[in-house]
Amino acid sequence: MKLRNVLLIAICAVTLAGCGGSGMADLRNFVKTAYAHRKPKVEPVPTVKPAPKFAYSAADLPDPFSPANLKPLSVRQGLRPNLSRHKGPLERFPLDSLKMVGTISSGKQIWAIVIAPDGSVHRVRVGTHVGQNYGLVTRITEGKVRITELIQGPTGQWVQREANLALSE
Repeated sequence: MKLRNVLLIAICAVTLAGCGGSGMADLRNFVKTAYAHRKPKVEPVPTVKPAPKFAYSAADLPDPFSPANLKPLSVRQGLRPNLSRHKGPLERFPLDSLKMVGTISSGKQIWAIVIAPDGSVHRVRVGTHVGQNYGLVTRITEGKVRITELIQGPTGQWVQREANLALSE
């Protein structure tokens, strides 16, 4: 058994020694010289023009977030949303996440087709509530839906604000 193992190892060693000969020299020479005369064409890097310098100074500009800069569309005494009203399906989503994709009309009645972020499609008409700020659809044209929202102003009073939902491409 021992002799058999020694013979097997010797045969493997001789076989492996035969693979390491100089028969690969011509292959190595071919790999080095095959494409030596071809050089890749590399286009030069375009020069980058420096951007013009701009000094930004916001010290003399008004603060857009100060309460004095909030200009409500209208403030009426006693204006407040109906909190006991059952909310519609489009009032779960922010107004900027809704997409108007078209209109449908029948006679004088016109509906806007609106897609919600969850992929559901809704038919909206004047009087439908949309958005999270108690929005009410007041007008529908072929290109946009006009919405009047009720938001709370900086002093706590309810203020009407106009918003639009434009037709998206």
